[in-house]
Amino acid sequence: MRRHPLPRRPGVTVTELGFGGAPVGNLYTSVSDDAAVAAIDTAWECGVRYFDTAPHYGLGLSEARLGKALATRPRTETVLSTKVGRLLVPSGLGPPRGDDGFVVDTDLTRVVDFSADAVVRSLDQSLTRLGVGSIDIVLVHEPDDRWHQASRHAVPTLCRLRDEGVIGAVGVGMNQSEMPARFVLETPPPAALWDELGARRLIRADAPIPT
Repeated sequence: MRRHPLPRRPGVTVTELGFGGAPVGNLYTSVSDDAAVAAIDTAWECGVRYFDTAPHYGLGLSEARLGKALATRPRTETVLSTKVGRLLVPSGLGPPRGDDGFVVDTDLTRVVDFSADAVVRSLDQSLTRLGVGSIDIVLVHEPDDRWHQASRHAVPTLCRLRDEGVIGAVGVGMNQSEMPARFVLETPPPAALWDELGARRLIRADAPIPT
């Protein structure tokens, strides 16, 4: 399967198809460990080398399963992306746990937090669950009502970690286009995954593109 470099981060290349890790985090239905590993193995055998996950997916279950399944695969061939913005803490230290569609049995809960401290803590947890020393792509995960904290704290922190070599690239993962467009226009261009064409599609054809 062909691989393509990310705009502005040519050292990070992704396959044309990627593996979304939410289902192996028990999204909507429980999936056995064996079934999860089989799905990941099948994706690998089909040529997929880009695997996306998040702490949100099964409160860490997706990350743990991906880490275990990919542990025997060459790390240099694998591109991993995860997300920040949902810090996992013991249930007694956070709000009541909502399943958010994930069928899990755990004593953890999510705290929505895009502060610098939470980003570092969340990423450290993800590295442990995935069993790796670095992550190729980290996305700010759905900061819909947390623009200031995400843009002023999460993104700069991720950019620093990128410059230190802990992560390879920084982006935003959202189910809308308006706020990603703001990230394109109002955060440092190296922080974004967008190329000029993608940015113009997100905004309007005659909008200025940061350089």
